[in-house]
Amino acid sequence: MELKINKQDRILILTPHPDDESIGCGGLLLRYAGQCDVILLTDGAKGNRDWSEEKTCKARKKEFQKVMKWLGVRKYGMLNIPDLRLSEYKGRLDKIDLRGYDYVLVPGRNETHPDHKVVYDEIRKNIKRRRITVKLLEYEVWTPMVEPSHYLDITEIVGRKKSLIQIYQSALMHIDYDRRITALNYYRGIHYGRQFVECYRLTEYVY
Repeated sequence: MELKINKQDRILILTPHPDDESIGCGGLLLRYAGQCDVILLTDGAKGNRDWSEEKTCKARKKEFQKVMKWLGVRKYGMLNIPDLRLSEYKGRLDKIDLRGYDYVLVPGRNETHPDHKVVYDEIRKNIKRRRITVKLLEYEVWTPMVEPSHYLDITEIVGRKKSLIQIYQSALMHIDYDRRITALNYYRGIHYGRQFVECYRLTEYVY
């Protein structure tokens, strides 16, 4: 089913690392940035094996801020949790205020990266514990979804999404995310009769 976002919808995107938001839902951000708040959860310090953690942390935060300003998101913030240690700081995720949002975006439940998986598990618990009416929308970063429920056609903006990912030069030094994610979006288009799409899985919580 095609993902339809209304003009009045408020969207919260939770990104474990600087670039996950652009990789997983860059197309959605490009279309609806003015309706989006983005929270970066970790400091991203482990993202470049050739640099010190201090240098990597500074560089990746700078890149994240550049992306947010370039997009013109409603607002953004950073929790600065140590990279690869999100499971030790799960309580910080429980304190994120999800009320007032129509959509909350998180990495998919089957993501193999440990930081990514923690986000889905803890935010789902947060929603249920507080009985928040919201649409939880999973996006794919490291692990393609087996059964996505929705897609977003990004054919007309895929070039801009690629440019967005390319801002994260510190990560591209080792992995060409821009080309590989574009290839994933191209492959995904096969299933929906489109050229390039992003895939999502939607769970609606109504209380």
